[in-house]
Amino acid sequence: MAAEIIKLDKFRKSRNPKPKAKSALKPKKFGKGNKGFKWSAFKTAPLTTPIAAELMRDQLPGPPREDDPLLESGVLAFRREENGDQQVLLISRKRSKKWGIPKGKCVPTLNFPENAAKEAFEEAGVIGYVSPWSVGMFRAKKRMGMPQIQQTIEVWVYLLEVTEMAQNWPEKGKREIRWVSCEAAAGYLREPVLSHLCHRLAQS
Repeated sequence: MAAEIIKLDKFRKSRNPKPKAKSALKPKKFGKGNKGFKWSAFKTAPLTTPIAAELMRDQLPGPPREDDPLLESGVLAFRREENGDQQVLLISRKRSKKWGIPKGKCVPTLNFPENAAKEAFEEAGVIGYVSPWSVGMFRAKKRMGMPQIQQTIEVWVYLLEVTEMAQNWPEKGKREIRWVSCEAAAGYLREPVLSHLCHRLAQS
């Protein structure tokens, strides 16, 4: 009798095999000039740390909208050292010696946090977990081609906890990358919203 039960169980399993696990999002390629470089969208799983939830809830209100801005999203990327201290990622800007965060124009095929994570990979080669909601927003003027033409940009900022550094990425060698303490990052970043976020991150 026991042998018959085992055979019946095997028969049922053969007729109803367990479905193979599938990743929620497939790796994507971006840009014709980025051949060979992949950014895996499934890496952008929600960041659920207490500090992320707190910053998403308590973000500062943005300035009033004056015109129709160009929408961008970016990340305040951080990593935790072995001693428990947190460091923030800074990247050099192309047109100046100032320091900033990875960010870029929003594309219609991605939501804002995915777009921010994509920019982080393309500009700095970092991969990790991104907050599902923005932790801050600021507006700035950006030169578009010729110096006399400026466009207002509206940048939505997301937290990105870095878990991996790629060996190659699209803009490798085009920008300088620096990891600094949260307090040092607050001094380097001129935008008040970013400085505020760095100070809050230092307290976590």
